[in-house]
Amino acid sequence: MKQILTIIIGFLILVSCTPNESKFKSTVPPLEERIVQSDKPRLAGDQPLEINLDVPFFSQAPDADWGMPWQEACEEAAVLLAYYYATDQSPTKEEFKADIQKLVDWQIENYGDYEHTDIEQTAEMLRENFLSQSLITEGEQALVRLQDINLNIIKNPSIEELKQELSQGHPIIAPFAGRQLGNPFYSAEGPYYHMMVIRGYDEKHFITNDVGTKRGENFIYPYETIMSAMHEWHDTDINLGEAKVIVLY
Repeated sequence: MKQILTIIIGFLILVSCTPNESKFKSTVPPLEERIVQSDKPRLAGDQPLEINLDVPFFSQAPDADWGMPWQEACEEAAVLLAYYYATDQSPTKEEFKADIQKLVDWQIENYGDYEHTDIEQTAEMLRENFLSQSLITEGEQALVRLQDINLNIIKNPSIEELKQELSQGHPIIAPFAGRQLGNPFYSAEGPYYHMMVIRGYDEKHFITNDVGTKRGENFIYPYETIMSAMHEWHDTDINLGEAKVIVLY
């Protein structure tokens, strides 16, 4: 009887200590139709009050295996999710995993390791693997495929600059001092360095696809948290890392 009571009490404690996931999820409906840009630039007054781009989601450990390389695959995962949205792709989990491994292998070959990349390296990885010309073969014909997207790096972005990019349909890849984000679903202290996709905003929050947890789809962070925790990789102190983001067009 005592053993049963102990189990029941332990379960109740566990339930009471588990964060309410719904409090961290956006209620802004995902924008199902992609934003089509006109020749006329969007004016600041045209900016919607809220927006949520329909960026696909997988965690960086899609099989819940947090061993290597998945434990350190946040950069690769964030790059891929933003790229899939920009190119209107809906990959399977197996395709996503294969693409992560491709990027891991590329970094080992070009950087010597894959565990931490700053924004410039992440942008180079994206360009070299997905945005450059590539030769493909169809039957007896060799064709050159051009991806009709581009990227831009913004240094020290403001909240309004990020919102303006999102309102024009541009997903954002952003780096962080992960333990400053305060995500209750991270294990232990959370990642020292982290990267994820900013996909939208509402009146008080940025909406993200946080690849560092299986609960990361449509995950909201207050504006202040995103801006204060935004740091790219720095070899000695993550707090010295600059605030930069990659915007995909």
